[in-house]
Amino acid sequence: MSEERSIGFLLHPGEQVVVRTAIARAEACGFAAWTALEDPEAEMREHASTTALLVTLGGDGTFLYGARLAAPLGIPVVGVNRGRLGFLNDVEIDALPQAISRFAAGDYTTQRRALLQIATDGSEEPVLAINEIVVRARDVNVVRLRVDVDDDLLGAFDADGVVVSTATGSTAYALSAGGPPVDPRVRAVVVVPLAAHAVISRPVVIPEQLDVRVTVERGRVFVAADGRSVAWLADGGSVLIRPGPELEVVRFADSPSFNSRLRQKFRYGIPHKDLLLQPIDDDLPGAKGGDGGPA
Repeated sequence: MSEERSIGFLLHPGEQVVVRTAIARAEACGFAAWTALEDPEAEMREHASTTALLVTLGGDGTFLYGARLAAPLGIPVVGVNRGRLGFLNDVEIDALPQAISRFAAGDYTTQRRALLQIATDGSEEPVLAINEIVVRARDVNVVRLRVDVDDDLLGAFDADGVVVSTATGSTAYALSAGGPPVDPRVRAVVVVPLAAHAVISRPVVIPEQLDVRVTVERGRVFVAADGRSVAWLADGGSVLIRPGPELEVVRFADSPSFNSRLRQKFRYGIPHKDLLLQPIDDDLPGAKGGDGGPA
């Protein structure tokens, strides 16, 4: 007899009350339900074989954490917004029970999201990032970083550092550093030099299937994955950034599109006069609907 399929809920301690209705809905739809609180990694390992969906409840940071846990296991994820920005989350908390019902009925699509991975000394498992890998100078010192893409020199930068971002992460640190927002359906990686001392040092978009090696030619840097510091490098040290596992993100017909997210969250493309005169709504032409279904 096969094990009962389950839905997992990744949330912060103290948030159990807000998911009671969603848990009841999951059970009514024939799923077992489990929550990951104090030790999410252990909970994921325990329930990996039966989990049909992981629901992350929080802000973008919670979604990123859940994505890194779920992607290697092939478990789809849906993000529920309880944070401030919530750029990565498709569902608001009051719509979660309905989202569970729609998932159970098969009324959804999935969108693939690529992750990046790096290997660090002393670790058997690669470090994963769904947003970006950052190689950055310590304090305010300028370092020289060489960036090679599939063993082909892209450039050597006297800079504060380099951001190597997925399409998903292009609207995070990479965007703040001057990189372009990239629709996550595009299979691309963005390389963004940070405050480079050069006449031309624009961000570059490359295919996501390529390896990127960042080598420290001068200076001392830290390496961070999705904001988590994972290594320190000095002269001659390097980090190899490779394509990682893919994540399936569950989306519904009324999930916000990438374009609408840019308008709503970042006020992209909204004339300054309109910002001053009226609040932003999402009734502009083409605002409704998802990102075009599975990608």
